[in-house]
Amino acid sequence: MPKSLKLERCLPSTSSASGVLLPDHYVENDPIIQTILEFKASECKLSRHEKLVKLSSKSSCQVSTCQCSGWRGRRDNRMMSSTCTKSGCSHPLSSHVSHLESAKDEQLNTLLELVFDLDNLSVTVNKDLKKPNIERNYVQEDTYSAVYHELRSFVYPGSCITLDKLFGTPPFENPNIVKALMNFNMYKFGHDSSQLKIALKISKFLTKHFDLWKWISPKELPHCKTFQHRKNYEFYYQRYLVFCLLPKYLHSIAPSFKMSLIFGQDILKYTLKAFRMHLTDWCHASAPKWSNHRKHFCMSYLPKYLNLLEEEVYAVHSPIWDLHFKDSDLKKIILTESLDSGLDETKEAEHKDRRKKDKHPNEDMSMKPNEKHSIDDALSEDKIIDILKNVQSGPITYSKEFGLETGPRGHQARTEEEHGIIRFVVIGNSLDSRVEKSTMLWLMQLRNLFRTQLPRMPVRYITRLVFDTKHKTLALLKDGVPIGGICFCPFVSQGFTEIVFCAVKVDQQENGYGTQLMNHLKDYHIQHNILNFLTYADKLAIEYFKKQGFSQDVRISKKIHQEYIKHYQGAILMHCELNPKIIYTQLTSVIRIQKEIVKSLVEEKHMKIERHYPGLTCFLDGVRMVTIESIPGVMDTGWTPSTRATRNSRVTEETTDIDVLAKHLKKVLQFVKNNALSEPFLNPVDKKVPGYYELIKYPMDLSTIGKRLTSGYYVTRKLFIADMRRMFSNCKTFNPEDSYWANCAVELERLFQIKMKEMGLWDY
Repeated sequence: MPKSLKLERCLPSTSSASGVLLPDHYVENDPIIQTILEFKASECKLSRHEKLVKLSSKSSCQVSTCQCSGWRGRRDNRMMSSTCTKSGCSHPLSSHVSHLESAKDEQLNTLLELVFDLDNLSVTVNKDLKKPNIERNYVQEDTYSAVYHELRSFVYPGSCITLDKLFGTPPFENPNIVKALMNFNMYKFGHDSSQLKIALKISKFLTKHFDLWKWISPKELPHCKTFQHRKNYEFYYQRYLVFCLLPKYLHSIAPSFKMSLIFGQDILKYTLKAFRMHLTDWCHASAPKWSNHRKHFCMSYLPKYLNLLEEEVYAVHSPIWDLHFKDSDLKKIILTESLDSGLDETKEAEHKDRRKKDKHPNEDMSMKPNEKHSIDDALSEDKIIDILKNVQSGPITYSKEFGLETGPRGHQARTEEEHGIIRFVVIGNSLDSRVEKSTMLWLMQLRNLFRTQLPRMPVRYITRLVFDTKHKTLALLKDGVPIGGICFCPFVSQGFTEIVFCAVKVDQQENGYGTQLMNHLKDYHIQHNILNFLTYADKLAIEYFKKQGFSQDVRISKKIHQEYIKHYQGAILMHCELNPKIIYTQLTSVIRIQKEIVKSLVEEKHMKIERHYPGLTCFLDGVRMVTIESIPGVMDTGWTPSTRATRNSRVTEETTDIDVLAKHLKKVLQFVKNNALSEPFLNPVDKKVPGYYELIKYPMDLSTIGKRLTSGYYVTRKLFIADMRRMFSNCKTFNPEDSYWANCAVELERLFQIKMKEMGLWDY
């Protein structure tokens, strides 16, 4: 059987059938892979001479003057003395395999696998060339051809095969899809462990099937409206073929990578809708074979999850792409709850209600010392609106907030921009569309400006870059004439932009135009989802770039940028990472408003601290003396009591440790609450009771005493006794002497005194 027939199905088809979703057992039971393994196993059993004959077809002639790239001869005469029939060669077979005669059998077997892979590629490409144009996948054909010619250079013993020189080194995006899905799970479902476990199960299901999915060819990809989008997708599509698809069939290439680990945001944006469509079709086709549990999982939870995921993937700025997204508690949350709950609103609402019921009654009354307060808790919406009005209407003075008399950098430029004195535009040359005369004039003026401000740069070099169609320039225009600009080159696929030239006229540099130029450039790149700047700065420019947020600590890998940007001697590479949550042209204004809000918070807190405490009423109940530290408000001033001699053998001493005292008082309070007679005293008297609060000026109840005890109010036992006595005294004062409530007060006070004596807290 001719070899072409044997190999015609050894690689996946390049027709429009790509994009089908593969079953779970695809890799193990793929008939193409099984066929390849059988062929390679049979060739390893050949004799050494037969192996050399097979290798000769891809081995260059070893004669120094010969350019033959592989032996070709008659099939019925394959002796070492047989001559090559290619024009310009005529050398014997032995000349093509002389470098292989000393090779070990293992090396020959490895080379045989490589030759088999080359034949496999060649047959596949030739077969695709014969297809109608409408069925051909030109990007895949070009990729296969490039891989074929690159692999030809490795047909020698001990070769280390790598395709990184042509196609780069994985991973190509960071964060990858797996990391983004984990961030998404924590962002959307991290508040509920049961919901989170369902989300993790779905993300595992999606990742598994996405790694088995064959990508849509670039010409068939939906939602790829612009030429630039299609070219970007082709960039990733080629790398998918080389690092994810081909290694499954061409075992000479490095092990296959999982798509979800080497691709990220761009690929998910390009392919999510197409992948979802095929996944949905596959689920509906496979549903009859599934159990009810799995059917409910895929038909109910999966669509809801994908709807939420699409919102975040196509959002302008989503936190799921944050490399520093906090997921430290993920494992802890996963292990706490069961999988009974799902991604539905009813169970989530029930869970929230259950949490509200389980909340401690005093939880809303006090905050823990280390618990953070949000701005929403500290200020009402009306308060914030009033502050904003005062800030915007009041005079702008920066000397106090920023330490500057004339305001922060860029303030004057921003003011001139608001009044229309200056404006910023992004311009560039183009070969695809007509360029306005004004744009060409501005580019020429900017070329002259860069030439003047950067005298060490060759004029031709500046001209070539400014007018290069790959470069763009942010121009600062004043009276219609450029007085400054930044020339930059975006590398969208690599996720960074190189700043090539940056200059402002000498007589305009004191007005903050440079800062405002850079701020506009940052906002422009955030809108285009490029969050890294790289530039080479000389000694005179280093300080300027440092003020704009650049650092000599380059935090992106060399592999990402070293083959893309030009390296300059005598200059330092600097890096700036943008925060997509910031509008840089409004940054100083936002900081000023934030400072005003913080000032208002401080003033409000200051007024609360300087409050007047009511006088002590415990003396009306028979208390003869209190310590200084027991007076409310004294300890808040920072005053500490002096050391006094103590007798640690008695709990009743006023200098006893507060924590120890509180522990004993809690026992007494719990004893009083547990008594059946305490029911009238558990909560404050209802305000609807007529005349109570007119007669009783200092009301007291057990719940208030409990809150005071928790907050550390009772630094001495005498304050605790005074509040308890006041509670009983109020009851006996308001109610008739022989009433039920008065009798409860008398009996409960007697029991309270007995308990205090048992605890060693009573010496009256």
